[in-house]
Amino acid sequence: MSENKNKFEGNSRYFTICIYSIITVLVIAIIVRAVFFWESTSETLNRLLSSLSPFFIGILIAFLINPLVSWMRKTVFKKWLHIRNDALNRMLAILFSYLLVISVLIVGLIYLIPEIIDSLNQLLNQMPEWGNSIMDFVNNLSERYPDIDFKYLQKTITNADSSLQDIISKLISGITTTILVTGVSVIKFVFNFIVAIIVSCYLIIDKKMQARGTKRVIYAVFKKERADKIWNVGKNSIRIFSNFFDGKMIDSLIMGILCFICMMIINFFGVKGFAECSLLISIIVCVTNMIPYFGPFLGGIPSVLLLCIYSPKSGLVFAILIIILQQLDGNLIGPKILGDSTGLRPLWIIFAITVGGWAAGVIGMLLGVPCVAVITGLTEDYVNKRLDEKGIDMPILKNEKVRKSKPKIRKKSKSK
Repeated sequence: MSENKNKFEGNSRYFTICIYSIITVLVIAIIVRAVFFWESTSETLNRLLSSLSPFFIGILIAFLINPLVSWMRKTVFKKWLHIRNDALNRMLAILFSYLLVISVLIVGLIYLIPEIIDSLNQLLNQMPEWGNSIMDFVNNLSERYPDIDFKYLQKTITNADSSLQDIISKLISGITTTILVTGVSVIKFVFNFIVAIIVSCYLIIDKKMQARGTKRVIYAVFKKERADKIWNVGKNSIRIFSNFFDGKMIDSLIMGILCFICMMIINFFGVKGFAECSLLISIIVCVTNMIPYFGPFLGGIPSVLLLCIYSPKSGLVFAILIIILQQLDGNLIGPKILGDSTGLRPLWIIFAITVGGWAAGVIGMLLGVPCVAVITGLTEDYVNKRLDEKGIDMPILKNEKVRKSKPKIRKKSKSK
């Protein structure tokens, strides 16, 4: 009897409390360490992110190239070439997708970098001439209207001319330095690129097995009801991200092709610079169009400056062209391709782009929209669940023509 009384018996409740206490202390310690020793913490995080960058790049490559792999597997090799072996079909689709993307990137870099540097050099050489033309115009105005003081305007133009020349000179030297540094550290770059490609390949090949493994871990750690919620949230988040990026990539590709065709057509009317810069500008428009709303203008401003090298008329014509293409994309092409992939109103999209751009620059502007879409989707699910529990029927008005009505309270049937 005495042995049984002295025997230690475990208590799952106290064990759970102990685990939560240890986790809480660790989290507080990490927060205190990060706040009071931020410089060393930031340096450690930067080293960690730098060492893990090939894996992050590989995840991004896999996420972006997966739609092309799926299309080639289902359409090219299965439907057109009638390859029925799933393993062979998948491997061929992955191989040809990567070869296609890498070939396009190599050819694009070989062609674009020299053209960008040459265009900037031409812009730098033309700037003194433009400055002299503007100064002559201001001097003529001062002669016509001697009562008006144009000294401040003349000083501003002179300072702006020198400032722009300095900026472009630094930009050209920065591009050249970047190319040289990349050439010096080419071994590290090649190694990281190869690791990223290998990681992305394995992610695409084993995506079903990885999804299955993740699901097993979630259901093993959490209760079934909580696991169902976590799994559904993860699937919806990935679906929103995938729909947004797939649709945006197709939409941007169409916009780049349309821009190239329109510039070649306008070139027949004798507008200078459209034939020389059509490919470069079309690629710029295609890439920047990935950013909603502001993307076409972010790509249009440098494109207008490039065309102004040849003549201000060319820049004006392209400005009109990009406005027309943006309206066409926003009202016809974009809604047809994207549909309601994010489910966000324009105000929330602008908010997501603004906050994302402030937090992480161009990448933040690109990722801000799907992130806010995921948050609003989860919030909407929670609100719908709470309203349903309270018996309130309050649907979301999807258009302004719907008649406003008071919330209806569903009467709960009395159980006998």
